[in-house]
Amino acid sequence: MPKVVAVQNNLKSIENELVSRGYKVVYENYEGTVDAILYDSDQSSLSYLGNFDNVIDMDKGAIVINIKNKHMDEIIYAIEKRAYESLF
Repeated sequence: MPKVVAVQNNLKSIENELVSRGYKVVYENYEGTVDAILYDSDQSSLSYLGNFDNVIDMDKGAIVINIKNKHMDEIIYAIEKRAYESLF
């Protein structure tokens, strides 16, 4: 089963790359749970993440990834390994 990744609507290039690698890409109005939430801190703030309250599996959680200045391989690594650098 592919990992489900929520993205901001304005991240089309990231979305296309994820889809080509077999991920299921969804948006904030998705009715289901997600494995990861991607956002760009240059184009939104952490308050944007409040839009995803209904998509996080509280038993498993979802990794939140700021894609700013990240290469695709770094984003994929974070999604797959659920490993990410400090927010601060």
